[in-house]
Amino acid sequence: MARRTKEAIRIERESEAAFKKHGSGIEFDIFDLGKISKAGEDAGKAGEDVEAAVIDAIEKYRIKVA
Repeated sequence: MARRTKEAIRIERESEAAFKKHGSGIEFDIFDLGKISKAGEDAGKAGEDVEAAVIDAIEKYRIKVA
């Protein structure tokens, strides 16, 4: 198994923190949680705003209550 770099760990932690800040108390399909995390990590790897990517993914995947 390959070791993760410090940068990869930093991006993962930033993505998790953004989800905790903006996604707490919101209902999601369990299968979409990985997609939200991946959106943040992909943004971080691309040098984009991780928090903004997580917020966009939360809005995309949240369960809409009618």
